[in-house]
Amino acid sequence: MIRCVMAAFLLLTVINASQAQVPKSSLLWEISGNGLAQPSYLFGTFHLMCKTDFSISEILESKLKATSQFYGELKMDDPQLQMKLMGKMSMNGKTLQSLLNENDFAAVSAKFQSLTGYPLLAFNNFKPFLSMSMLTLKSLTCAETVQPETEFVGLAKKWNLPILGLETVDDQMNAIDKEPIDSQIISFKKTILNFDSVKTVMQQMSDVYRLRDVDSLYSFMKQMGVDDNFETAMLTNRNEKWAPLIKEIITQKPSFFAVGAGHLGGPNGVIYLLRKQGYRLTPVKY
Repeated sequence: MIRCVMAAFLLLTVINASQAQVPKSSLLWEISGNGLAQPSYLFGTFHLMCKTDFSISEILESKLKATSQFYGELKMDDPQLQMKLMGKMSMNGKTLQSLLNENDFAAVSAKFQSLTGYPLLAFNNFKPFLSMSMLTLKSLTCAETVQPETEFVGLAKKWNLPILGLETVDDQMNAIDKEPIDSQIISFKKTILNFDSVKTVMQQMSDVYRLRDVDSLYSFMKQMGVDDNFETAMLTNRNEKWAPLIKEIITQKPSFFAVGAGHLGGPNGVIYLLRKQGYRLTPVKY
């Protein structure tokens, strides 16, 4: 009798210890159930980080290795990717200089060069998104940065996994272009002229990301004033396209998906949409 009670106690202890290892949230989620023979995995990335703030753990690598293919937002190993992106960023006759008045262009140009070391005229024929990307590189205070997606691509190559994308360059640029060019110019000007505030927000967002809680990250984005139009174009619409595609992919092969963490949480996030399709999404400690 005592032996049985002790065995039950030990079993309960093991169960409780196991449950304690399951986090309430994570950036890494296992996709299972709904008839899947093997689980797939979904990971939320932060597109640019200080190298000291991101590394791929053994658990994270093992989950990638256990699958048959890797998916990013884009097909990251496409040798033409950079050229395709640059081609889609041309403003076809319009320029930053023509869209900003003379005084604004002089002020913005001077601040841009002081921040990046490049003259704004070098980006004059391209959509503000390209110049904003240059500013993002300068928003981190660390000497060495890392792009998590690139790290995953390197590992996928190491394990000979096919590298694929959930959308095309056209899809991504069409989402960006949902914001009118005049509005993009205003955002660009505000970002440059208030760059200290932008750096602070980026640091705060990095801090929230390190909590590894997708809902906290989504809440932070909303608190920072992400408007409904931006959320619809850049997050919701893309999530709604990705969810049925992910369903089709994981039905055929166990797969590892790495997309921006902002796509995972919230009432229209990929996690919710996959659960709505009948899948079990379980946070994984890594």
